[in-house]
Amino acid sequence: MFMNPIRRRAAWALTAALLVVPPAWVHASNGITDTAREYPAVAGYYEFFVYLAAGQPPEVAYAEQSCSGTLIAPQVLLTAAHCTAFNYTEDIGVAGYSSEVWVSFDVTATTNDFRCFLAESGARYAEYLSGDYACDATQRTLPAPTFRRAVTAGRSDGVSIAHGLTHPDYLRPALRKDGRAERAERNLQNAPDVGALLLEAPVTDIAPMPLRAVGELSTAELIGTPVVGVGYGLNWGKATGKQPTAGLGPMTDLGGGSGVRRIAQLGPIEVVKANSLWPRQSVQKGDDTVCFGDSGSPLFLQRDGSVEPVVSGVLSGATNWCQGSKDPYYRIDQPAARDFIQCVVTRQDDVATACRECGAEAYFGLCEEL
Repeated sequence: MFMNPIRRRAAWALTAALLVVPPAWVHASNGITDTAREYPAVAGYYEFFVYLAAGQPPEVAYAEQSCSGTLIAPQVLLTAAHCTAFNYTEDIGVAGYSSEVWVSFDVTATTNDFRCFLAESGARYAEYLSGDYACDATQRTLPAPTFRRAVTAGRSDGVSIAHGLTHPDYLRPALRKDGRAERAERNLQNAPDVGALLLEAPVTDIAPMPLRAVGELSTAELIGTPVVGVGYGLNWGKATGKQPTAGLGPMTDLGGGSGVRRIAQLGPIEVVKANSLWPRQSVQKGDDTVCFGDSGSPLFLQRDGSVEPVVSGVLSGATNWCQGSKDPYYRIDQPAARDFIQCVVTRQDDVATACRECGAEAYFGLCEEL
């Protein structure tokens, strides 16, 4: 029997979590809504995941906001590899389902908005959106948010399997016997946790965000620098100070992200590693925290009292989600990151070439039907 993706994502997150227990009862905060639209290039991405079990009708298992990202070129959304590769590694593998993705740059674009959009746009398998997955027209955001389709980045037997491109060093180049892929590095803190979505049409009304150059940042200047994270993850006011609930709460109880773009003051950087940055995120000291659905969101440095509008990192995470902890951001100012990004950006209008030459998806033959 297939596992509901909210439960399956919870089980994985709980296994990966480092259960660090804060010493006092406080409430985690995820920041403020980006009502002034300071970060228009930051988007939430929304996955429509449908199981296609042989001899059975399609079963909708996920239709909501799952990760975040940043527009870095007219057709390229930067995000995390653990988002683009989740279905291959932690879920069913590279067969037996359909996965398609849309992104929204609107400040508010809820799960219900996405389900209503799917139902009204005639998306494939949308007729199976019923029960808990049905659109509630009375709860729609007005005006309705715009959802922009990501190009299918890999197919198997004619079905959309890959919705993004994954850093080639993130996955091992062979499938396990159960049809799933394996991460080359199990610890996300050491993995090249960066991926990209290619959008179907260029974004012409939003300026892409610039990225840090290779070698631009030094350890000495990073330690103690305040940072800001911007994403669509859950704004979860859980009281911390005791061991997290089973499944870390939001993955089992609340589903995906909030569908609202938020600006989070994460405190200063306390740990700098070769490929990651760790903001403090101490709720006891008044810092905001990241939460489920923020994966892939950008990190910005704050210097001389102002936020520098240049992406320095991509949220990786897998520590103590939503509780207030040092969730790591994958560094963009390193060759391994920029080589992959440059490969995708220069091929953004040719998904087949981008898949073959840039992504781990080529390992599994997913580029052959593009």
